[in-house]
Amino acid sequence: MPLTVHDKTIINQIKAYSSADDSYWSFKGRSSRQHCHALIQYPAMMVPQMQGELIDAIRSEDNDIKTVFDPFVGSGTTLGEAMMRGLDFVGHDINPLAILACEVKSGPLYITKLQEKVANLLFTIETSKADAVAVNFTGIDKWFLPNVQMELSTIYLAIKAEPSKWARKIFWLALSNTVRSTCNSRSSTYKLHIKSEEQIEKIGSPEEIFKRNILKSVENIKAQKQLLADNGHLVRSKGVSKVSIKNVDAKARKRSKAKYDLLISSPPYGDNATTVTYGQFSYLPLQWIDMNDINESTRPQLLSQQNTIDSSSLGGSLKESAEKHEALKDKSSSLKQCIETIYLVNPDNTKKLISFVYDLSLALENAVHELRDNAYMIWTLGNRRISNIEVPLDKIMREVLESFGCKFVYQLERDIPAKRMPSRNKVATTMGKETVLIMRR
Repeated sequence: MPLTVHDKTIINQIKAYSSADDSYWSFKGRSSRQHCHALIQYPAMMVPQMQGELIDAIRSEDNDIKTVFDPFVGSGTTLGEAMMRGLDFVGHDINPLAILACEVKSGPLYITKLQEKVANLLFTIETSKADAVAVNFTGIDKWFLPNVQMELSTIYLAIKAEPSKWARKIFWLALSNTVRSTCNSRSSTYKLHIKSEEQIEKIGSPEEIFKRNILKSVENIKAQKQLLADNGHLVRSKGVSKVSIKNVDAKARKRSKAKYDLLISSPPYGDNATTVTYGQFSYLPLQWIDMNDINESTRPQLLSQQNTIDSSSLGGSLKESAEKHEALKDKSSSLKQCIETIYLVNPDNTKKLISFVYDLSLALENAVHELRDNAYMIWTLGNRRISNIEVPLDKIMREVLESFGCKFVYQLERDIPAKRMPSRNKVATTMGKETVLIMRR
C-alpha cells in the first residue's frame, strides 16, 4: 500500500527534527515530568514531550482529530498531553492504580478549595492519631513496620474523613507514592523484594513524607491548571477535554461503537510477571486506598493476591499455548522465527512469548476496530530478551497490525535516556532503545 501525501509530510516533519539533531528524539535533558505528569511514580512511563510533539506532527496533517485513544493508559502520559491540546480522551487499563492516576489528572482543578482541604487534612493527621491499624491484608507485617502501619492508618482515616471525593482521590494518589517510599519492598525493582535490615531501619516517617508529597501535588495541579488556561483549554477549573477512563482488560473487553481519531499508546513489552511487574508495583499502595473512590474500578478480585493484576494482564496465562501458537502462525513471520530460535535454547520459554503475543493481538484487534478509517497509531515499543534472545516486538507488532489491514507509515528509533526502569531489573536494562512505530488504520 503506497504512502499517502499526508504520510509523507508527517515522515518529513519527524525526519526534519532528527536531521537538525541526531539525538533529538531521545529527549536527553528535556524529559522532565512536570505539572500533572509528576503526580505519580509509575513504572516505565513515556516521555510526555515526545508524545506531545508526535501528536502535533500528526495533527498538522489530520485536521479531524477530536478524540485520542490509549488502550494501555498507565499513569496517563498521553491523557495529560491530549488535555494540553484540548482533545477528548479515552483510556483503558487493567490496573486500578493507573485508573486513579488518570482520574486525578483529568480534574477538576479547584486550587483554592484544594489548599483549604489539604490544610484541614494535615491538621487532622497532626491531631487525630489512629489507635489501631486501619487496613488488613496478607503480609502486612512483612511489608510494613508496626510504626509505619500506624502512621499510614492515621493518614488513611484522615483521608476517609474528607467529604469531597475529588479531593480524596488526590490524597489517595499522594498516599500511593508515600506507601512506595515507606514499605519494606526495595525501590530498585518493581517486584516485591524485601529490603535489607539496614535499609528498613532508614525508612522515614509516612506522615512527614505524605505531607511533602501532598504539598508537591498541589503545586503540580496548580501548574497543570495554569498551562491549560494559557493554552485556552480551561473552563471553570476544568479542562475542556471530555475524558473517559475505564478499568478493563484490553484483550477481553467489549468493543465500543465509538470511532476514535488517533491512537497513542505503549503496550507492555512482555508478560508482566517477567518484564515490568506493574501489578506488583501497585499491590501495596492499593491496599491503603479505598477502592470505592476509584470511579471505574469494578474488579475487586484484582487485589486478592500480589500477582493477580500481572497474571490477568497480557500473557498472564500460559494455558493452551499450542492452540494460541496455531492462531498466530499466519500473523507474523518474525514471531515464528523468534519462537523457533528460543525453542532451541529453552522450549518452555516459547510459551511465555506465544501467550503474550496472542493476548496482545486480541487487544490490538479490539483497538484497531475502534479507530476510524485512516486514523493514525503511534506505538512506543521496546524489544525485551527471552533466553537472552531479543524479541523483535517492533516487527511483530507491525506484522500483526498489517494482518488486520493497517498500513505501515514510519518507524523511529530512540535511545532511552532514563525511562523509569529500576536499575537492577535485568529485563529492563537490556532495553536501552525504544522504537516508535507509526501505522495507519
